[in-house]
Amino acid sequence: MVPQKTASEVKRLAESVGYVDCGIASTEPFTEFAKTIDCRKEQFPEAAPEYERLRSRAFPREKNPWAGSIVVCVRWYGKYRIPEGISPGIGRNYLFDRRNKDCPENDMPRRMKAGLRKLGLRVRRGGVPDRRAAVRAGVARFGRNNFVYTKEHGSWINIESWLIDKKLPADEPDSTPLCPDSCRLCIDACPSGALQGPFCMRWDRCVAYLTYAAPEPVDDRLWRTMGRWVYGCDDCQLACPLNRGKWRPEEPACWLENIAPFLSNEALATMDEETYRTVVHPAFWYIPPDNVERWRRNAARAAGIRPEQAGRQSG
Repeated sequence: MVPQKTASEVKRLAESVGYVDCGIASTEPFTEFAKTIDCRKEQFPEAAPEYERLRSRAFPREKNPWAGSIVVCVRWYGKYRIPEGISPGIGRNYLFDRRNKDCPENDMPRRMKAGLRKLGLRVRRGGVPDRRAAVRAGVARFGRNNFVYTKEHGSWINIESWLIDKKLPADEPDSTPLCPDSCRLCIDACPSGALQGPFCMRWDRCVAYLTYAAPEPVDDRLWRTMGRWVYGCDDCQLACPLNRGKWRPEEPACWLENIAPFLSNEALATMDEETYRTVVHPAFWYIPPDNVERWRRNAARAAGIRPEQAGRQSG
């Protein structure tokens, strides 16, 4: 099959799987990404290990010398209705995470990979800086908060990528500026000051990181900035004018409706081990299974419950 025809087949496949956009990028090194990683390591040495583990993604062919192109797909999750009662402190990306086995979009990557193989391609999922690849493939552009945006769906998207062994015609990136130089709304909205300037995120102070991955105990000064956030943080996205009207909750999130009563701040702050193990953790299965105390503390803070009350069961 000629490269142009293969590229068209790949994009038709992505549409049939349910992705809202698909582009093709080259596998050339992401040199700017590598430079940024090195710069952040110098700026924020305390977070250097977190940055360093991403650096290898800048050079896709070092581990995959056979790779000829990158297929980049966009999934939009801003179409779902948030069930009543769920904590507003759970980030929307995590709430509607496709990795939840009960989410109807759970098998999109598997179907995409199988389809690529049916086209006769060798495939490996990931292994690249997804957001940079999306920009290179022309399906997204960077906002000043480091999220990538599409014109129709804002930043309420996931980027998923695959290396393939055929060199296909690459799509052209959109080089026009996305954010006005004068806009600081996302920076000013960042509760912990992690977003230190345009395109400059200090990872180890990001509230999302603090809610689920930072070493505990979290520094008290940072803890106080976490406010209502239980798992994740959307403040910079909610403040962004580019996201106005982009969340269009037209579809029910049926897989969350039955567990919504267990995902309120009050319920999370007082849940027992069995509830965490059988209800909450399966919905967020990719987090450590022993994180129940962290959820309790975060939810207690968000609900205004005194720390000594967190974990107690009523009745």
